[in-house]
Amino acid sequence: MTTHQPYEFHERSPHLFRLVAFITCLFTIAMGLLSGYWLINDVLPLFGKLLSNAPLVITPYLGFMLIGMCTVSPILVITTAYACWRAKKFDPPTHSLLFKFQYYSYKLTLWSMIGMAPAIAILVTLGLWGKGYTPCQKLLISGSAWKVYWVNDAQYCFKPDSYTSDNQPCKRVGDKNICLQADGQR
Repeated sequence: MTTHQPYEFHERSPHLFRLVAFITCLFTIAMGLLSGYWLINDVLPLFGKLLSNAPLVITPYLGFMLIGMCTVSPILVITTAYACWRAKKFDPPTHSLLFKFQYYSYKLTLWSMIGMAPAIAILVTLGLWGKGYTPCQKLLISGSAWKVYWVNDAQYCFKPDSYTSDNQPCKRVGDKNICLQADGQR
């Protein structure tokens, strides 16, 4: 009689499986929180600037994809916490509440990455064009192709000498450093 070697990772090494699940759970929590933070600080202020007709609007297009990470984080935390606690795969029965939660979480994540994020980015771009904003390539920071600077006045489109910590452009005039803020103040 030969013994059957387990093929599944959680059967071969339950302790290593728990360790990997625990690290993945911590990583997922961190990524979910950071994604939410970046959405709140980078993407949501766009709408306020757009409504207030700010002279300078910085659009981080890559930030729109963070919507997908925010929608998938809760189910990933639940599945990895379950795997860490039980030392087995998360595989709820088909008609259970957890199965439905898992199914709809992944469905929402796919829809947010395939449909919602691009649609919101396109709507923001169309809204900026509709309000008379134009992209300003002179303000673009080298290596930040996913961020576009939009201005509603040609005088705000200039080649900056430096940037502030929150990416606002600055121009050296004589011995003064003049920085343009998103609300139009100098």
